[in-house]
Amino acid sequence: MRKLTQIIISLLLLIGLMVSSLESQAHNRSQSFSDWAITNDRTEAVFTTKSREITRLQTLTNQPLDALFSNHLVDTVSVFQGDLPCSNSDSAKSLPSALGYVRVSLDFDCDPSLGDISININSFFSAASSHVHYANVAFDGQQSRQYLFTDKQRQHEISLLVTSSNRWFDSVRQFISLGVDHIFGGLDHIAFLAALILLLRRFKDLVWIITGFTLGHSVTLALTVMGWVMPDLPVVEATIGFTIALVAAENIGTLTGYHRYIAYFLASGLALMGLLNLIFGVGLTILSILGLILLTFAYLPLSDTKATANLRPLITIGFGLIHGFGFASALTEIGLPDAQLWPSLLGFNIGIELGQLFIVASLWLVMKQLRRVTPIIQPRLAIDLCSALLCGLGFYWFVGRSYGII
Repeated sequence: MRKLTQIIISLLLLIGLMVSSLESQAHNRSQSFSDWAITNDRTEAVFTTKSREITRLQTLTNQPLDALFSNHLVDTVSVFQGDLPCSNSDSAKSLPSALGYVRVSLDFDCDPSLGDISININSFFSAASSHVHYANVAFDGQQSRQYLFTDKQRQHEISLLVTSSNRWFDSVRQFISLGVDHIFGGLDHIAFLAALILLLRRFKDLVWIITGFTLGHSVTLALTVMGWVMPDLPVVEATIGFTIALVAAENIGTLTGYHRYIAYFLASGLALMGLLNLIFGVGLTILSILGLILLTFAYLPLSDTKATANLRPLITIGFGLIHGFGFASALTEIGLPDAQLWPSLLGFNIGIELGQLFIVASLWLVMKQLRRVTPIIQPRLAIDLCSALLCGLGFYWFVGRSYGII
């Protein structure tokens, strides 16, 4: 009876967290992209972002999204040579774009013979301080380079001379920075890592789990970037949220012994989502829902057995495969230069691993400190609350992404 009470309390807390999170926009990674082509007589930039991103800028005037985006870029993007601004040679132009995206081009009059230029991008930071902008810059047929703009780094000096000898290392260095930023900016990936190691007590187990996750996401990251696999990104993003909820629910089941009851609860919620798809045609497809139901029953009821525990690193590879598709989304949006595909991919993956190791080490140290202060903080209570919080966040992201709310 005590275990049943604990699981009911945890699930009620989970539902409460989901409801209270509906007003939050913390998950929605705010990002935009640009491709710059610099020649001897002009500088052209094509900006791309998701339509939902532009709604952050909407006012009571209800301008069309392409016009709103164009006006915002004109006000927030500038190019300089020294202290002299490069004038806009033409007004912003809307370009054809994929469904759910908006593309706008800007032209500037710059003379590269006068020296290096600097690009200033202040777009979206007033609406979302966590916004990240990825710029792909190419000069007169040279190998393109990538730059990261954030609220704290809104300007970059663009060197117009790059020798072939340092292109390989330059690509690796730049994409290491992009990879580190991507993992630190991905709250969902951090939440998954936290859920994954919450119950671990031995450092050996931590090493095996992280190794499995790394192998998994490295494979799908490479396959996607090389164009061998074309995942449905909205489904991937929703599934990432579900993996967080599933692993956190496993933690709750391990503490209470009610894995099967939790599996029935999750499957019932998934079945309801499937019913909504059948009736209204919204959310994930029936096939996706059935796949998640099968995953739930294959994973949760057996996750407390010793045999399954020994296979957990292999199971973690499966979760890593899913998250690898999410990691690849940033690179596919930017577009990697063909000549520097491998060093760019290597650098991005190294950056992700460095960020991941720092996050895991920090979480591990925090967990060790919590166990040392047992008289003050009961470890079981802390794990219960953390698991419920992570499960709630995972479900919030899963449901919100499934229906395009966030």
